[in-house]
Amino acid sequence: MHHKKNVNNALIRLIISFFISFFSLHVFAFNGGGSEHLTMPKHDFANGGVNSQPITNMDELMFRQPNPNVNVNGIGIYVYDGMFSLDALGPYQVFKTAALKTFFIAKTKGPITMSNGITINVDKSIAEVAKLDVLLIPGGAGGTAMQTIDPDVLAWIQQIDQTSIYTTSVCTGAWILGAAGLLEGKGAATHWYRANEMLTKFGAEYTGKRWTRDGKYWTSAGVTAGLDMSLALVNHLFGKEYTQAVMLDLEYDPQPPIKGGVPKKSTPIIAQLMQDMYDFFLINFVDCPLGTPGACLFN
Repeated sequence: MHHKKNVNNALIRLIISFFISFFSLHVFAFNGGGSEHLTMPKHDFANGGVNSQPITNMDELMFRQPNPNVNVNGIGIYVYDGMFSLDALGPYQVFKTAALKTFFIAKTKGPITMSNGITINVDKSIAEVAKLDVLLIPGGAGGTAMQTIDPDVLAWIQQIDQTSIYTTSVCTGAWILGAAGLLEGKGAATHWYRANEMLTKFGAEYTGKRWTRDGKYWTSAGVTAGLDMSLALVNHLFGKEYTQAVMLDLEYDPQPPIKGGVPKKSTPIIAQLMQDMYDFFLINFVDCPLGTPGACLFN
C-alpha cells in the first residue's frame, strides 16, 4: 500500500510537471521561437479581433494560437530618466506574459533611473529602431516635461508613428505624444493632474476614462491604468479567453482597500493637496506655451 501511494504521488508530480512545461511552451512561448518578429492575429482589423469562438476545454486553450498575419518588429517601450516605473514595467509584464516580443528603448544606450530609484540598463537606442508595430510612451513628472521639448525624441516618435499599427501612452506619456503633434483632434486619457489644460494645449480632448482608443492611438489614465490598457490591447489582438489566461497568470483582480484613486472618489481636501503638490513642481510647465525652452519648466 505504501509503495502504491509513492507511485501515485510520483505520477501526480510527473503530470503536474508535464502540464507546467506544456502550458509554458504552448501558451506563453514567444511566437517564432524567440525570433525578432511578433506575429499579429489574422483578420485583426477586418473582424475586430480573432479567436472569438468560445473555448470549451483545456486542449483548445493550449493549442489555440494567434493566426499569423504580418511579421512585425515588436512592442517598443520608450524609457527615460524620471519616468514612473509602473508606467513601463506594468505593460511590459502584461505583454511578455501574453508572449509578445517587447523591449525597452532609450534615447541613448545605458542606465535609466526611474523616479523611485529603480535603474535599468537599456541596450537599444532610438537611433537603432526605425519601425515598431506598437510604441508605448510612459509618463512621469519633471522628466516627462523635459521629454516634451526634446526635438530628437519627438522627431523619432513621429517617425515611428508613420508606420506603427498602434501608438500608445500611459499616464502623462500622453503629454509627449501631444507634444509630437499626434493627439490633435483626438480623444485621449492621461493622468488626472490638470488633464483638461494639458490635453487642450495639444489640441486633444480629455475623455476622463481609464483608457481610451481613438483610431490607432491608445492612451491610459495614470500609472496603474496602464495595466488595464495593456490588457485591453491584448484582448483586442487575441480575444477574451487568451486574455483571461494572461489575467489568471498575473492574478489580476484589483480590490483596493478603500475608495479613491481619482479626484471624484477622493476626499476633496486630499485631492486639493495632491494637486498643490504637483503644482509646486509642474505649474510653470502647465502654463508654458508649446516649444518654450526647458528653463521655463522650473522657473
